[in-house]
Amino acid sequence: MGFLTPLFLAGLAALAVPIVIHLIQRERKNVVQFPSLMFLRRIPYESVRRRKVHNWALLLLRLAALALIVAAFARPFLRNPAVASDVSGGAREVVVLVDQSFSMAYGDRWSRASTAARQAVADLGPADRASIVFFTSGANVAVRSTSDRSRLESAIDGAAPSAGATRFGPALKLAGSMLSESSLPRREVVLISDFQRSGWQGGEGLRLPEGATLTPVVMSDSATPNVTVAPVTLQRSRFSGQERVTVTGGVLNHGPVPLSNLEVTLELAGRAVQTQRVEVEARGSASVTFEPITPDPGTTRGVVRIPADALPADNAFHFTLSPRQSVRVVVVDRPGGARDSSLYLSRALALGERPPFETVIRTPDTLTADDIQRAGIVILNDVPVNAASVSRLTAFVNDGGGLLVALGERAAWAGNAADLLPATPGAPVDRTRGMAARLGGLEYGHEIFESFRAPRSGDFSSAHFYGYRAVVPVPEARILARFEDGAPALLERRVGTGRVLLWTSTLDNHWTDLPLKPVYLPFVHRMATSLAAYAERPAWMGVGDVLDSGASATGVPRPDGRVVLTPSGQRVTLDSEGPDVMELSEAGFYEVRSGGRDAEPLLTIAANVDLAESDLAPMDPQDVVAAATGHAGGGTPAGAGAALVTDADHERPQRFWWYLLFAGVLLLGCETVLSNRLSRVRV
Repeated sequence: MGFLTPLFLAGLAALAVPIVIHLIQRERKNVVQFPSLMFLRRIPYESVRRRKVHNWALLLLRLAALALIVAAFARPFLRNPAVASDVSGGAREVVVLVDQSFSMAYGDRWSRASTAARQAVADLGPADRASIVFFTSGANVAVRSTSDRSRLESAIDGAAPSAGATRFGPALKLAGSMLSESSLPRREVVLISDFQRSGWQGGEGLRLPEGATLTPVVMSDSATPNVTVAPVTLQRSRFSGQERVTVTGGVLNHGPVPLSNLEVTLELAGRAVQTQRVEVEARGSASVTFEPITPDPGTTRGVVRIPADALPADNAFHFTLSPRQSVRVVVVDRPGGARDSSLYLSRALALGERPPFETVIRTPDTLTADDIQRAGIVILNDVPVNAASVSRLTAFVNDGGGLLVALGERAAWAGNAADLLPATPGAPVDRTRGMAARLGGLEYGHEIFESFRAPRSGDFSSAHFYGYRAVVPVPEARILARFEDGAPALLERRVGTGRVLLWTSTLDNHWTDLPLKPVYLPFVHRMATSLAAYAERPAWMGVGDVLDSGASATGVPRPDGRVVLTPSGQRVTLDSEGPDVMELSEAGFYEVRSGGRDAEPLLTIAANVDLAESDLAPMDPQDVVAAATGHAGGGTPAGAGAALVTDADHERPQRFWWYLLFAGVLLLGCETVLSNRLSRVRV
């Protein structure tokens, strides 16, 4: 209900006039003549009977007549969505975009956003259709193009803020594609969000269809203090033969008021183990370093937490802690000999930290099948290999193992090595006379040499090679390094799920001085890390990242009936023949289990919200409007958009005022007749 001229409602004050008339005191008509009044005192005479209402029907008629006449002049009307469609050019296709990022949980933002979405649904006309889309970094269509208000309202009522971050681009692109598919003449987008500044990158190349409008509904607040736990750092060291981990956390204050004596707590395995207090400046940060701890075997859940505020989603940072896993390296060296050919190699591997390498020295005669089975990498350092060893090594590489072969003058291979080696070994090449060979071409795009791409990151050209083996590469091989004369120096071949690297010189200083160069240590580490397919398990991931739950992540063969236990307690069963990945949609800890409800976790991973969303400073919504429509304000160009629906457009076809005025005049006529009849009765 509305009024076209609501100021006329002030005329309702005239309703007091009939009441006053009915209650007014009237002087008595009987006059008594006295010769003199000087000796009399005048006493006012009040008649209570005169102040009573004698004719309620007459009073109510007068009040009703005046009320109807005043209401008629106020021009009442009912808002009719159908009128909007008729006046504005036809039915509408409306896409309601609702921001579901975790910042919408701040204060009462989500309840206000739900109310705004329901209002957009309530404004639909009978011929209008609407879609409800919830978005974070992606967009999800909850209800698509329907005029069923109950479905639309049910989708709104069933939604809640998620752990995702705001990204306007995907949602607006989806809305544009939905509008372009509609045949309705009017197309509109209602964007309900707190308009996080981090959610708009600008220049995202999106544009709604021509003639479409975008209406922003802003949910941000004027004052938004917020405190956030920053990502932790884990510093590893060794003390008395034990690994020690120092956890350092941080606190970010996005508010205008400094914080004093703020508690920051470190929790391990669900228990608070350390608490420190910090001072944080306004719009500043502070760090907290906890006492070193010794990680327990397996994976321990860790949380750095502060007291909850108006946005609790970013008041805790989750991480996992486990002892660093070493890579077992079996170095096969020749027995005896005048020189220790594995001296430089074993010392270089001993200095590895990410990952640490556990080195075991074997000879061709003492190498067992168990040694190969337990190894992550096998290095054949200029040794002969018989047919039985070739078969075991081939099976090892096929199952995902890594093999490094150094071809010195003593290396010899059985005939069945053709399916394993990247090249067929040839005769030694003597470069002791004249100029020594140098490395002239490196494949910097490969992970082994990628870290040496930058200037002053490692100089291979300074190393001299006084001998190497000529080889004939197989078609499946990839040459990663060459000598300056074009001869292959390092080759790679994939066999099954593993890899083989072939180094055509020695790994000691017999044929080259490379072990004496600073680049030797990182070069050995990069080869070993590449062969082990080592990727340090992250201590945490972000909401929206993809979790790899396969064998590469868990370190065990893929079992049947795997389930993922989410932070909210849901069990997601993964198809044994389906993909090994799933998107992280909640903050907290995920567990990958082999099947049974009591099975031990194969993998535990922590997920955290995007802290860019914690800065609640809003952007100007008109930036989004201008980019999406090409016109600031969300309107369309003159002549291309819809006409503005005014109150007069709603009131004009209804004309309630005419009926009210007629009824008021009719009641006044009745009042006159009744009043005259009552007057004759009194006479």
